[in-house]
Amino acid sequence: MCTVLILRNAHPEWPLVLAANRDEFYARPAHGPKVLSESPRVVGGQDVERGGTWMGVTHEGVVVALTNQRGARTLGLAPRSRGEVVLRALQAGSVEAIERYLGTLPAPEFLPFNLLYGDAGTLRVAYARPGHEHLLHEDVPDGVHVLPNDSLDNLALPKVQRAHALAEGVAKRPWPELVTGLQAVLADHALPPREAATGLLAENELPADFLQQLQALCIHTSEGYGTRSSAIVALGPGRVGHYLATDIAPCQGGWRDVTGLLTAP
Repeated sequence: MCTVLILRNAHPEWPLVLAANRDEFYARPAHGPKVLSESPRVVGGQDVERGGTWMGVTHEGVVVALTNQRGARTLGLAPRSRGEVVLRALQAGSVEAIERYLGTLPAPEFLPFNLLYGDAGTLRVAYARPGHEHLLHEDVPDGVHVLPNDSLDNLALPKVQRAHALAEGVAKRPWPELVTGLQAVLADHALPPREAATGLLAENELPADFLQQLQALCIHTSEGYGTRSSAIVALGPGRVGHYLATDIAPCQGGWRDVTGLLTAP
């Protein structure tokens, strides 16, 4: 997952709304939302290659989502998959249990990541960074926020600025209109000026044109990489009100309601 829009106590109906795009290599096999665990009941996408997930929710309204930290590709392979962290955090079943699990996590065994976790009442981001044995934690305040492939609301990334502005424009709309608005935000193809991406060259060692393409919210490249799927989740106290998903790029449609997976026998 590469971009997560967060509406925390910013919408009149739902205390927490998330809208997220997963960006990945096209060749990496994955399933859309499915039941990943029965106790607690966990629903989320599945990375077929390593078995973990990038985002999921429990039937009691706990959500966990991960974005890779930009620049991590230069660090090579890690012994363990970051998708494992998301799945095990969800299986912990509560914010308190997630934090106990994260407190024991050997961060150096994973490539750097940014982990959003919480529920309608508590929401935090945990960062795994080179040189740190333990995760760094940050509370997510009320309002509209963006978690990219970096720290929360990092305005050095042009896509964060655009996502925040677009999400602010739809955050107060009634639920059906909010869904339409967030789907449009996730499908946004606007690119910043090419020079806005050149400051990211040093740490990524990627061509400026490719870096510019990565600053779209909905990414399409000729390099075998782009936006693969999307999700919109609304959480209330102790429950998931809505879980919508598409297994293709959000600009191509394909949205379906998978909320029933959280309660189906």
